[in-house]
Amino acid sequence: MFKKPAVPLQRREMEAALQLYQKCKGWQATDEALDSLARSFPDFDFKSTLLKAAAVNALYGTQVYAVAEVAEHLCSVLGNTTVPAAPALVEELAKVKFVRGSKHITWAFRSFASKFAHFFIDPDQFPIYDSYAVKMLTYHLNGKGREGLSYEQFAAGFSALKDALDFPVTTRELDRYLWLAGQLRAWKGLLPWRRPYTGINSELQRLFESPAGEVQELTRAVLGKGENP
Repeated sequence: MFKKPAVPLQRREMEAALQLYQKCKGWQATDEALDSLARSFPDFDFKSTLLKAAAVNALYGTQVYAVAEVAEHLCSVLGNTTVPAAPALVEELAKVKFVRGSKHITWAFRSFASKFAHFFIDPDQFPIYDSYAVKMLTYHLNGKGREGLSYEQFAAGFSALKDALDFPVTTRELDRYLWLAGQLRAWKGLLPWRRPYTGINSELQRLFESPAGEVQELTRAVLGKGENP
C-alpha cells in the first residue's frame, strides 16, 4: 500500500515532539493511570473490562455512551479464541451491535477500540488510531492527509513509516509524535489541514500559545524546516 514516505519524518521533529510531551503533565498522568490500571486488572472478565473501558472513555474522551454494552461486546470478542490477531482484532472490538426497540444498529468505535487495545492488550502491537494520527500518517506517507482509513490500513501505514525511519522509536513514541504534530498543524492551519482549527486539545493549545522561547523553538522543530520562515 505504501512505499517510501513522501514527507520523511526527521529525528529532530520526533525529538522535539517528545520534549513537548514531557511538558504535558495531564497527558502524562492519563497514560500513567491507564498503564497502572492495566497492571492492576490484567484479566478481561466483565467487571475488569467495564472498568478499563470506562477509564479509556473518560480519560481520552472517546464518546462511548453505552459503556456497559460496549464492555459486554469486548468480553465476547476477547473470550473468543478464534478472533484473528492484530490489526483485525481492533476492527472486531470496534464494531458493537445495539438493539434499540425494533432496530438493530451497529456502531464502529474505532478510536476507542484502538486505545483499549493499546493500553490493555499490547502497546507495541496496537498503535492508537484517531483523526489527527490518521491525517499526519498519510501526510508523511503520501504528501497529503487522508481520512477514513480502516484500522488495518492505518496499522500497515504506521508500520511502513516506522520501518522507514533511520532512527529507533517505539510505537508509543511515534503515536505521541503523530498526535501532537497533528494538533499543532491543525492549530496553525498547515498541511494536511487547510485552515486553522481552534478545537484542539486544551492542554496542547495552552502549550503552543506559551511565549517561552524553549517551547516556541520546539514547536518550530516539530514542524520541520519547510514550515518555518
